[in-house]
Amino acid sequence: MNHHPVRIPVLLLILLFAVAQVQGLGIRGSLKLRIELTNSGDGGGDVHFTAISPMRVMLSQNQGRTRFDLAYSLSPSGGDPAIQSFGGETSPSPYRIADLKGLIIPAYTDPDASISILQNLDRLSAKFRLPFATVTLGRQAVYWGLSRSVSPTDFIAPFQYGTIDTEYRVGVDAVRSVFPTGLLSEIEAGWLFGRDADIKQSGGWTRGRFYILQSDVTLLAGFFRENLIIGGSANRAFGGATGWVETAVVTTDALSKDGSERDSYWSLSAGFERSWLEATLSGYLEYHFNSAGAADPDDYRQVQTEPAYTQGDVYLLGRHYLAPGASFMVTPLLKLDLGGLVNLTDPSAYLSLAGSYGATENITLSAGANMGLGKGSGSSGEPRSEFGNWPGTSFISAAWYF
Repeated sequence: MNHHPVRIPVLLLILLFAVAQVQGLGIRGSLKLRIELTNSGDGGGDVHFTAISPMRVMLSQNQGRTRFDLAYSLSPSGGDPAIQSFGGETSPSPYRIADLKGLIIPAYTDPDASISILQNLDRLSAKFRLPFATVTLGRQAVYWGLSRSVSPTDFIAPFQYGTIDTEYRVGVDAVRSVFPTGLLSEIEAGWLFGRDADIKQSGGWTRGRFYILQSDVTLLAGFFRENLIIGGSANRAFGGATGWVETAVVTTDALSKDGSERDSYWSLSAGFERSWLEATLSGYLEYHFNSAGAADPDDYRQVQTEPAYTQGDVYLLGRHYLAPGASFMVTPLLKLDLGGLVNLTDPSAYLSLAGSYGATENITLSAGANMGLGKGSGSSGEPRSEFGNWPGTSFISAAWYF
């Protein structure tokens, strides 16, 4: 029997303990427990129970103008069934040259397994502060974007709308250089490494951020897995509020040499946010347009076969969306968040309500629920609305930070 999957986390924990003895080493992390009840969606009545307790350890070491970072997590879970993959994938990100075996227990995917352990080496990088730039090599978090619902330019490690735990962005293998060009302005360039550093699975980008006419403006040009992306964003404060607009155009298979059919689509998110009562209450409203989507639910099955979905990672099926949201600080320690994503064509909506309480300086308690509203699939199994088929989830969680 192959015991290597079990030995890997044990060796890593021994390594973490050993390096913890290094003088000046920063150690922090978190231990969480989350219990979820999820219905099956698609009009089904089945409810699934899951308990997950991820432990994350993060190490940092500064040596002169160089900083080293490492983060590793173990995520035991139990349920019917237990969690055995990262969103259906064996690795948290396609942009990793190589990775640890994510599933430790059971040794192989078992649809009936009620207990599992996943692991993730999420950060392993060195950052060099040079006189003219900052260069980061290795596994790191790379993300940007202004939008609250769907970020058109955040193509590397985006969160799907409704994701419960969004505290840490997934680490990717990259080389990233940032060049300051003036006050609140910079230019950055980077390269993403796909599996085995295969050029067809890799990506890269150039992005500029500038402060123009009292506005933050960004311009982006890049490619990922042979797809091209060009986009940008702008945000500005006005009349006590903040407004933003973000857009991107993607051409799928633009760099492919195998004769694949090219398909272009574009998306846009625009909105504004304002606070009241000395920032005790805040709210936002955002519009999102997805050109790859369908105007009629009868076409939802068809659009999912288009390159925008199979190559470009688009997941929303409609075209026009409205995303309202609000946050209320009930007390300095208790916060309530309410949000929604509304498909204006179906019509259907995905709503979320969550509350968090700072029980102590290092302990946070949370609870919430996400649910889809809309027509479920008919007797033929064809979708009659988008969010009427999304699973609903209720959860309670506790997090301890050290």
